[in-house]
Amino acid sequence: MTDKTYKIEMLNITKRFGSLVANDQVTLQVYPQEIHAILGENGAGKSTLMSILFGLYQPDEGEIKIDGSIVSIHNPNDANALNIGMVHQHFKLVETFSVIDNVILGVEETSRFNKVEYKNARNKLTQ
Repeated sequence: MTDKTYKIEMLNITKRFGSLVANDQVTLQVYPQEIHAILGENGAGKSTLMSILFGLYQPDEGEIKIDGSIVSIHNPNDANALNIGMVHQHFKLVETFSVIDNVILGVEETSRFNKVEYKNARNKLTQ
């Protein structure tokens, strides 16, 4: 890999819910085209961390960088504008949809005839 700029950096992220600390100084750094698994027991803070990246929650501490620049992600629309999507846990998926349908749900491009442009979606997802 020649470019050493991370695509996504979540640096020293802390999130509290009252006295409960869901994420305590968590750092996640992802290079372009990498795939990571976020593993842990129930209640470990995995969903909270991803919800912060997607703008559903705001971190109490820490910063998020996309392509080396600090960003503020206040809501899912901000995340979508940065090409960040989220596939929620299984009970939130539409069971009859394919994986790509679930990933692009709500931000899908359509043609003149209201047909989903899967080729464009696949190209964006592989960038």
